[in-house]
Amino acid sequence: MDIRTVTYQCPNCNAALEYDNSTGKFRCFYCDGVFGESEIKNLFRDNEQMALDENEAELSAEQAQAEEFAQQSALYSCPNCGAGVICDNLTASTRCHFCHTPVILSGRLSGDYKPDVIIPFSTTPEQAQSGFDKYIKGKFLLPKGFKENAKINSISALYVPYWLKSGIFNAEMSAEGKKVTSWSSGSTRYVKTKVFKVERGMDLAFIRVPCDGSRRIDDSLMESIEPFNYNGLKPFSMSYLSGCAAEKYDVPKQEAALRIDERVRQASEQLLRDTAKEYGSLENVRTSVASRRQTYVYALLPVWFLNYTYNGKDYAFAMNGQTGTMFGQLPVSGLKKFLFGFGVFLIPSVITLLINLLGVVINALS
Repeated sequence: MDIRTVTYQCPNCNAALEYDNSTGKFRCFYCDGVFGESEIKNLFRDNEQMALDENEAELSAEQAQAEEFAQQSALYSCPNCGAGVICDNLTASTRCHFCHTPVILSGRLSGDYKPDVIIPFSTTPEQAQSGFDKYIKGKFLLPKGFKENAKINSISALYVPYWLKSGIFNAEMSAEGKKVTSWSSGSTRYVKTKVFKVERGMDLAFIRVPCDGSRRIDDSLMESIEPFNYNGLKPFSMSYLSGCAAEKYDVPKQEAALRIDERVRQASEQLLRDTAKEYGSLENVRTSVASRRQTYVYALLPVWFLNYTYNGKDYAFAMNGQTGTMFGQLPVSGLKKFLFGFGVFLIPSVITLLINLLGVVINALS
């Protein structure tokens, strides 16, 4: 079968269209034409369907979608760190979002990597830059002159692969709960401790618990910019990748499930503990969480990556491309860190000294 290429071109001038994050529409940067998502899909539906009818008449609807994704997508491979970046056919060249090395086209992607859903970008590069400036403002431990000397190498829009797991879970907990009461009678103080057997159980529904599907992206960095608003989920379309790229997942669903289950277990245990707040303490806590029903969704979620250099060292910074939540690595001034730690140690010592001196003065006056 011949490889079919589908591009999104301006109906006015035939130039390439790009998805404009600030407006949620497709824009031609050549003639300034602006088009809505539904308008673009209607314009290109006939051409796409004609190609499908000619080349994929005997494929099922699901197979056709996988084949369409494989033909419209390109895989760029980083020769330095091995990252695989998904782009649409309009992308001629790009750089690795992790090590900044120019990457090269290595081939097509199979339909196995076709996402189910996507959350489009709703923030712009300018907002990412502004967010970075606000994030570093007021950070006491930053080196002097950091803002003036930090050099931003790139601001990249990347769709990060995520596995989203939903399901019904049965959570159970058994523990020893203690209630302690105390009272005084004359000069004697009494303490009474009651020990109870505590058992809790509940069915819990977890909806779209996330786990990023890339080994190269730090998990704690991605968790720090959560949550995403899943009301913004849309059925996947290659059109959203115009002007952007997407990381190819390399964490299989089964492996991601283990990390998601651990997050579910921790959340379930906390919920169970919250039902036993009448006890002063819980000891010998034992919990079990079992899945009764579960489903998975493969999603692409929007993240801005800012890479900057300070004093010859690279730092990574990420911003949620939907909500604007941000987190990243910041350098720390050794001198300020020392002074801060010394101050934390010194202040209590000074307060203690003043209290002792005040006691001496009071005793001398009495």
